Amino acid sequence: MLTGCERDEPEQIPTNITINKIATGPLGTLEPNQSVKTYYDVEIMGFKNIDVDVHFYLIHAQELKNQSETEVEIEEVHKVGALELSQLSEGVHNLETTITIPNTLIGGHYHIIAQIDPHDNHAEDIETDNHPSVDHEPFANGNFPFADVMVRVLESHDYKLTSAQFGQQALILDIPEKNNGTSHHHSDLVGYLGADYEGIDLGPTEIKAEVLIGGNWETTHFWNAQNQTYQDVIEHNFTAGLHDEHIGFDIALEDELIQRIYNDYDPEQEQALQVRFTLTDLSQNTETILENNIAETAIPLYFFSASEEEETQSIAKYQPQATLGLANVKLESTFNKFYGNNSKFSVGVDLNGELFIVPIGDIGGRIVGEGAVEAYFFNAKNTLFSIAYDGSAYVSGNNTGYASQMIIFNNVVFEDEQYVAKYEKSWEKSWEEEKILAQARFTIGPIPMNVEAGVNGSLGFELTVGYNAELYAEGDLFHVDFGAFGRGGINLGLVSAAVQAILTLIDNTFSLESNAGFALASSDNDRPHIYYGIDLKNDLDVISGKFGLYAQTVGIKWCKKFFIPYPCGKKTTNYDLWLYQTNSVYNKSWTLYSKEDEIEL
Repeated sequence: MLTGCERDEPEQIPTNITINKIATGPLGTLEPNQSVKTYYDVEIMGFKNIDVDVHFYLIHAQELKNQSETEVEIEEVHKVGALELSQLSEGVHNLETTITIPNTLIGGHYHIIAQIDPHDNHAEDIETDNHPSVDHEPFANGNFPFADVMVRVLESHDYKLTSAQFGQQALILDIPEKNNGTSHHHSDLVGYLGADYEGIDLGPTEIKAEVLIGGNWETTHFWNAQNQTYQDVIEHNFTAGLHDEHIGFDIALEDELIQRIYNDYDPEQEQALQVRFTLTDLSQNTETILENNIAETAIPLYFFSASEEEETQSIAKYQPQATLGLANVKLESTFNKFYGNNSKFSVGVDLNGELFIVPIGDIGGRIVGEGAVEAYFFNAKNTLFSIAYDGSAYVSGNNTGYASQMIIFNNVVFEDEQYVAKYEKSWEKSWEEEKILAQARFTIGPIPMNVEAGVNGSLGFELTVGYNAELYAEGDLFHVDFGAFGRGGINLGLVSAAVQAILTLIDNTFSLESNAGFALASSDNDRPHIYYGIDLKNDLDVISGKFGLYAQTVGIKWCKKFFIPYPCGKKTTNYDLWLYQTNSVYNKSWTLYSKEDEIEL
């Protein structure tokens, strides 16, 4: 009875994974290092909830104008994306990603193409449509999925200044007549230039800086950290393949130049100093473009002058005074600048030293020394270290004593305070540790990588203070020595990545020596008098070395035949991403403030 019956078999669906479409939307001509959003459709047949890889490539369109049957390797091909898609169900999936145009392209017309399941992790009934192929009929005559982009052709020989950043919010100068006790190693304008090079004929360059005074550009001088001298220009050799170069500068303005700036200064109006940097190619290879060799910027300008009345008011909050013909003495110097790029690495140094003298009434004085070091890692702000010392002494014994505090990574780790008629105290502390301060995500070529960065190093201070008819403080108020480190990487057999770093973040010693006392007479002065002296010195080296990421991929070698690109073997590709690579941005030993004198009573 059943011999005439036929059983209906279910239709067998072939298994397949393919990309049906690639598009970018309308685009203009693209620049190197520009990001492009790319849309693509993935079709899954016969698989449920699978994980699959997708790799994206840029292939120069000119490479595909080949009518020969002979297989030829494609030279101008760049891997620009490596994705892992998770838990894809059957059907068509509309997806998007962002690719970055490499800095190494020759420029012109490119195709964005893709390869899905590049390592054949899934057995499919149709394997030939995982990428452009001469063996897949629908892709014949160049009808495979791709998107067109145009990339600017790189210059054959071109230096450029891309930005000028100051390490301070404003330029504050003393009036020309005032002798503020600083050494000739002062730092009026510090910061860095952003620069780039396109081409293959690197050679020496020089950079000069000028300020605009009375309608004329006047040349300034740079501190040379290697030679420990001032010079008219920065001599700089660019680094091949480094497209975000940092060139540190430290500019001093001569007294005659400051006088001329002051002659044009109007304290009743907001003013800014115009600064121009100009790069000159010193090699025989003449540049193709000169317009991008100049960077102009401006910084708010102020002149500082404190009257005797202001000085008296500033000290009055510490001790009631009578000023019968004798002004209170206030000596003060501050230094506040930062170095580097906040989005990568930067360091801020804030130093302050003060000495107050009260020559009449309740005779006495007050000494203050403080400093802080702050660092940015990938835009995350961190207080590495700060310390403050405050000591005072008066003949009456009131308000006589000291206080000190140390902060490490926003935590108070040390406090000491004592107020007595006479005292002497010495501190010596040291600290050494490693601390992770920030995390960030970067793409090295086609490989996304998570990186954590921090500091390792040491800090400490050694300070002696006292009062017994004389108030004094001497020693290294602090010393910090930090290097930046990074951790992160992947190693999946076909892809590996890691951190490479040799970076001194900061090496800084800030020393304070100060004294103030009362004497009835001395060998060179037979009258009662107050004597005082303050000496603030700094030794600073900021951000030198290099910090970057390294990746290596075992990928696909591409060949071409009959207008069609296709995989034809394996190829290892190395990538470098230098986040920072520079000589010392700032390296100087100098006297921040030095002065001594006597006041007859």
